[in-house]
Parts: sequence; C-alpha cells; structure tokens
Amino acid sequence: MRALIVGLLAGWSALVGGSLAWNLHNEARQTLDVATREARVHFNKDYSFRRWGTRHGGVYVPIDERTPPNPYLPDMADREVRLPSGRMLTLMNPAYMVRQMMDEFSDAYGVRGRITSLRPLNPSNAPDPWERAALEKFARFEVDEVLELVTIDGQPQLRLMRAMITEPGCLKCHAAQGYQAGDIRGGIGVTLPMDGFYAIQAKAERAQFTTHGAIWVVGVAGIAFAGSRTRRRLEEEVEEDRQFRRLSHHNELILQSVGEGIVGIDPHCVITFFNPAAEHLLGWSADQVRGQGLSKLLLCGEGGDHFCPGDGKGCATIHSGKARQTSTERLLCADGRELAVSLRTTPVVEDGEILGAVVVFDDISERLESERLTGELMERLTRSNRDLQDFAYVVSHDLQEPLRMVSAYLGLIKRRYSDRLDKDGVEFMGFAVDGAQRMSRMISDLVDLSRVETRGGEFAPVDMNQLVAEVLVVLSLAIEEEGGQVRVEGTLPPAIGDRGQLIRLMQNLVANALKYRQPGQPAQVVISGHQDDGRCFYSVADNGIGIAPDNHQRIFVIFQRACDGEVYSGTGVGLAVVKRIVERHGGAITVESEVGQGSRFTFDLPALG
Repeated sequence: MRALIVGLLAGWSALVGGSLAWNLHNEARQTLDVATREARVHFNKDYSFRRWGTRHGGVYVPIDERTPPNPYLPDMADREVRLPSGRMLTLMNPAYMVRQMMDEFSDAYGVRGRITSLRPLNPSNAPDPWERAALEKFARFEVDEVLELVTIDGQPQLRLMRAMITEPGCLKCHAAQGYQAGDIRGGIGVTLPMDGFYAIQAKAERAQFTTHGAIWVVGVAGIAFAGSRTRRRLEEEVEEDRQFRRLSHHNELILQSVGEGIVGIDPHCVITFFNPAAEHLLGWSADQVRGQGLSKLLLCGEGGDHFCPGDGKGCATIHSGKARQTSTERLLCADGRELAVSLRTTPVVEDGEILGAVVVFDDISERLESERLTGELMERLTRSNRDLQDFAYVVSHDLQEPLRMVSAYLGLIKRRYSDRLDKDGVEFMGFAVDGAQRMSRMISDLVDLSRVETRGGEFAPVDMNQLVAEVLVVLSLAIEEEGGQVRVEGTLPPAIGDRGQLIRLMQNLVANALKYRQPGQPAQVVISGHQDDGRCFYSVADNGIGIAPDNHQRIFVIFQRACDGEVYSGTGVGLAVVKRIVERHGGAITVESEVGQGSRFTFDLPALG
C-alpha cells in the first residue's frame, strides 16, 4: 500500500510538473506570437507609407534644417521648386520621407524602423551585420522574411525584415543604380523592444507557478486522504471476504457467472443474493431484500404492475431454462424512484438441475438522458437552420433595400450635381457608388453561400451536357465581349445532384475562366469529364493568368483572392460557393495552375448508376 501511495504521489508530481512546463512553454510561445504580430503591424505601417510615397513619387515640403534638399540626389529634375510666393520646396523621395517618419516614431514609441540596402544611396542607410545577413538571404532568394530574437546593448529585441521589391515609382531615384521593376532593392526592417512583453510573460508565469502549486498541494492531500480510506476499505473487504467464503455453493456459482449489478434468485423467484452494486444503484440493502420475491423490485407494463412467479421474465428463465434479455426495464428503488435498466437473466445450472437464476442489470439512465439530450440538440439544430434561413432573408431583403436606396441616391447626386463637384469630388462619388454596389454583390454572394445547405434541392439525375449548354447560353454575352471560346471535349458523363446548384457551380468556373484571361489574348476554355469508380470527374481548363501554388488553397476561402482587385473585379465568394456545393455532393475540388500558364479546376460528383 505504501508503494502504491508513493507511486501515486510521484505520478501526480510528474503530471503537475509536466503541465507547468507545458504552460510555461505556451506562455513563452504566446509572448513571441504577440510580439511577432505587433512587429508585423509596424512593418505593414512602414510598408504602406513607403508604397504611398512611391506611388506619388514623393512629396514636396518646405526646406528647413531638419529637411534640407536630399544631397544624394543632386541631379534629380525638380528636386527643388519655387512657389509663386517665392517660398522654396524640396522633394522628399519615398526613402527620405519614410526614414524621417521612422526616426520620429522611434523617438516617440521606442519601435525602430529601418530601410536599408546593400547598395544604398544614403550611407546612413547602410546595413548593420544582422541586416546585411538578411539582405544577402533575400538576394539569394532563400527567404522573403527574416525574424529573430536578438540582444542589443544588453536589451532583448525582436527584429523583423522583409524584402523590398523595386516598383516603377522607385526608378525615379534608383534607375541610375541599374535597378529594374521587380528587383529586390533592399529590405524594410522593424526592431521591437521585448521588455514589456517579457514583463507580461513573467507575471503570467508567476500565476502558473501559484496555480500549479495549489493544485499539487490539493492533489497530495487527496491522495493521502484516499490512501487512508482505501486502507480502511481494504481491511473491511478482507473481513467481508471471510464472510463471503461461508456463503453457499449456490452464491459462488452466481458470482462466477456474471459481474456487477447482480440479483440471485432461487427456483421460487426468491432473492438470495444482492450484490453491492445493486445496493448502490437501487438504494436497498441486501438485508432488506434477501428473502423477498423478485416482484418487489421488477416492474412491468405501462401501469407498473409487478411480475408474479411464473409470469415474469426472470421466473420464465427458471421455468424454461433459457437465458432472456430485454433492453429497457424498470426496477423499483428504495426511495420510490424507478430506475431504467437493461436486464439479462441467466439460469444457474448444476448437474442438469436448475438451481435458480442470475439477474444482471445495467443502469441506462445516462444513455436515455443522452438520447433525450440528442433529441433536444437536433431540435436546436433545426431551430438554428430556421434562424439561418431567417438571417439569409434579412440579409437578402432588409439589408439589400437600404443599399439599393444608397446606390440610387448616390447615382442621382452624381448625375444632378457632378458639374458642381471638382475632380476629386466626382472621383469620391464614384468610389462611393462602386462601394455600395460591391457591398450589394457581397451580400448576395453571402446569401448564396449560406443557402447551399439550407436551400438545396433534391438530388436527381443530371445530364451534364445539357447543363453546360444552358450555362453557355447564359454566358454567351460575356463570351462574345471577351472574344473567348468555350468548347466541350468529348461527352460529359451524367451525374446525380442538385441541378440548380450544379448550374451555379459550372457557371462560376466558366465565368472565372473568361474573366481572368491573359491581357491581349482571347480566353480559351475547355470543359471535359470522365467517370471512374462510381464518381464523375469534371475539369474546367483555361489559358488565363494562372494562380501561384501558394494560393491554391486560399482561393477557396471566403473573401480571399489571388489577383489584383483593382484589375479584376469580384467579391472573393464565388469559389467558396463552388467548394461548398461540391462538398454538399460528397466531392472535392482541386486546382492545378502556375502563374501565366492557365488553370485547371477539377471536381467530382456522384455518378449515375
């Protein structure tokens, strides 16, 4: 017993220690994750400022001591301009502007940003050893981001750097260095102090130590208490075992035949044995029921009538000598409750003589409760589906109506008052109209996505050749406008599915193939299909702009797109709807594509027959 308690204490200590170590590891990982996210936020800020400056070719500002003319661009045209008032302005190129913003931000908040290059125009932008190592990795195309915890002047810092790609706007200053658009020109970095993050981590670690220490103490006390009780219980069981050995041979056969929850009866259906499990489940003591008829405990019929000798399932076992089993019966508890059980009766036979029977029962209350809860869950799921349908109605009607009103009035303002607005005002009005229309399309697409499961039709045989023909009729205007060609290769095998959803699926894929064509080239779309092992596989291939392998999974996520939204319109919901439709039909959709090499979307549906 002592060895058991020592083993339990050792196991408990190891468990709590392991949990503490795991939680400390998680705290450290979470600290790094939070710091990394913040570093990337600062990087995105700096990168956005740089791109803004690059797109606008820099900004003109008054010349002062802090912002003199850029000495490293002496030959740049229009580096200084004179206003009609006579005031001189100097051009801050993007790097000059962002560096000054980074210095001010570092002074105010302690987060230091850097723009650096292996060939800087400004010597102050020369890389330090860590930055140089990162830039060399970028130059070798090994990585596009470097993230590392370092120590600077004895202080922990998180350093992040990403490659800086040369854009057309950069060539105004850097074309003389031989750079071309798309080249890696350097890197944008962020250095984030970790002191504050580590302080929060230390506080969380102290809480973990305190919590686990308390849990360990409670566990040790519980083990000690349980050990004491177990020892007393073992002593009691030893005494009970001595009494048990004096029981008759009849009771020994009962114990050998079955496990727990046992009631033994003699040939007259009188209870001779009542095990501890039965006492615990029913609340009767063995002394209370021993010598009583089985009808005292076993109920039957809707009215709760008792079994009588020779007329019940237990007694019938004795009379027939055959085992019997029922899945749901009721036993009477000492407090008047009825306990739901599964009941098995087995005859006890010795030398061909039926000495009685063993009645074994299991408490199925939890199972029945689980079935009840399952029914309630299904009812809640049904209500949830109804709520989802109501939500789809609200989105499609109650939200669309205000948007239509906004779009209508914005269009009216644009038509009536455009001559009173300046160029920016007209442009802003156009942005507002486009935004409202885009929101309307997004809401419609979201409604379609939500209705894939809730508003789906019945599955039925579908002639895919006829379905594709209908889709091409719908898209005929788009095909003509794009100057494209769509052809079906061979004969498409018939499938089983929701015809309306399959039309939407095929229409989305073909429309995307037409939309994302190569500039200056007519779209060429080929639809094909074949049947294999009870499934029909269909492909929609094109010669369009293609998709980078890193985006092959992301394009099927709602609102995720792999192309420039300013060039190709869309909401990022279409392929999510396609994927949901395919999955509703028990299939999967994949894409094979390389940038500039076109795309092939393949999906499978249940085959007919």
